[in-house]
Amino acid sequence: MTDGASAMIPITLVTGFLGSGKTTLLNNLLRDPAMTDTAVIINEFGDVAIDHLLVESAVENAVVLQSGCICCSVRGDLVDTLSDLKGKEARGEVPPFSRILIETTGLADPTSIVQLFATEPTLAGLFRLRAVVTTVDAVNGGAQLDGFEEAGRQVALADVLLVTKADIGEAATTAALCERLHRLNPGAEIVEVLHGHLSPADLFERAPEAPSGDGSNVQRWLKAEAFEHGHDHHHHHHDHDHDHDHHHGHSHHDAAIKAFAVTLDTPIARDALRRWLNSVLSLRGNDLLRMKGIVNVRGEDGPMVVHAVQQVVHPPVHLAAWPSADHSTRIVFITRNISQAALQRSLELLAAPDAA
Repeated sequence: MTDGASAMIPITLVTGFLGSGKTTLLNNLLRDPAMTDTAVIINEFGDVAIDHLLVESAVENAVVLQSGCICCSVRGDLVDTLSDLKGKEARGEVPPFSRILIETTGLADPTSIVQLFATEPTLAGLFRLRAVVTTVDAVNGGAQLDGFEEAGRQVALADVLLVTKADIGEAATTAALCERLHRLNPGAEIVEVLHGHLSPADLFERAPEAPSGDGSNVQRWLKAEAFEHGHDHHHHHHDHDHDHDHHHGHSHHDAAIKAFAVTLDTPIARDALRRWLNSVLSLRGNDLLRMKGIVNVRGEDGPMVVHAVQQVVHPPVHLAAWPSADHSTRIVFITRNISQAALQRSLELLAAPDAA
């Protein structure tokens, strides 16, 4: 492949609840020979005991481990750290790397980092954010979701959810947590991690690539059916649990976060689509946690792929052909306090033939 996206270095951002075992995961990953051409940027070296990993060589602010993995700590600014790492690679001070893992601490909101990759000119063309991975602890994850609104946002923004300490937690608690995570974010891959062991493939390959070209993986990327059916299932089976949930304070934050799909059968004019996207983002960008969709644009052979994380809109990608016989517009959302009906109605209004 020679298109621009594949030439850029993919970045996987790992964020997660406090105490969810990110340090253990990192320690195990750093030993893995499959990490050879990976650079790992950590908030603080101190948390990860790099000295037992038999450091092969050290350059300023970076070490090359015996596994061939490069580690450096974020000193101040992430943009500087990334530029510095590229500089070291260019000068041959560290081995070449083909992907980067960035670990952030605690309840940090990943949005600011997501925005950085979309808006920072220094990074544009060099790096692309491949996936956001959130670690959730099987033992305390439920309580953290109840207690911290940021925890729900971290779940909603993730492409991959790693449920750590699944070997320690009670099976029933872990199962209930996984179901709750799936309700908050039906599109994410959920991976249970046992004894802190995770293969690099589970970390780097789980999230589907954003579609391009012929759009062969659109379905896997969009996962629209998880959003549509999730709803029915939710209504039929969980109605009787609602009182019980309130009683335990469970759905307090969860109730604000909604995952749903908006669909439209008529094609929409490109201008109308742009107006709709702008209005949704400018009015409610903070509450629009994620949006992914394929849109039937009037007069085009293939669909337009739209993708946004909070106020950050990825440039729309035009696919050469539809991935299946279904040419309807399908957009999946994870929002906080924005109703499905409002988004559906505004899209229908803009798509009306006289709106063009």
